[in-house]
Amino acid sequence: MAEFAALVKKYKDRKKDTLIDSVSTGLSYADNIAVDLGLIEDAGVLDVITTAAPFAVIAVTEEMQVIMGRKTGKAGLSDGLQRMFKTGAAMGVGAVASALAGPVAAVPAAVGTRVLMKKYQAKSLLTLRVQDRLERLKSLRRRQQEKITLIEDPRPILPGGVEYLDA
Repeated sequence: MAEFAALVKKYKDRKKDTLIDSVSTGLSYADNIAVDLGLIEDAGVLDVITTAAPFAVIAVTEEMQVIMGRKTGKAGLSDGLQRMFKTGAAMGVGAVASALAGPVAAVPAAVGTRVLMKKYQAKSLLTLRVQDRLERLKSLRRRQQEKITLIEDPRPILPGGVEYLDA
């Protein structure tokens, strides 16, 4: 079982991922806002780049964790896919908000969705961990009760090496 300090550090590091993903998701809509405000010309290529950027950031950060030995390849792939799913869903909500209320509404909608999904995931995983630990405690309690019932013998305990003769 992990030490408390190690768990705290692990969860603090996860908050960095949420921040990075939220910022990159929000920046993916920055080009639309800049075009609408007339700050830049619509080139078309910019849409592709800014749409793919959050997914590229996720892929690079997860791969770096694997390369540096902080995660296994399987864990890195799983975490990357989860992060990409949440980012994709947030970008979808941002696209709907952009269509309904304009590009300025897309950024808060996308970032808010991304953060809310992360909070929901954290709470659901906490619930699963608590349920697993409760099951483990129940199992230990059952095992302890079984040992107690096996040990119950009305005769006094004899010193080591000496046994009762059952006839």
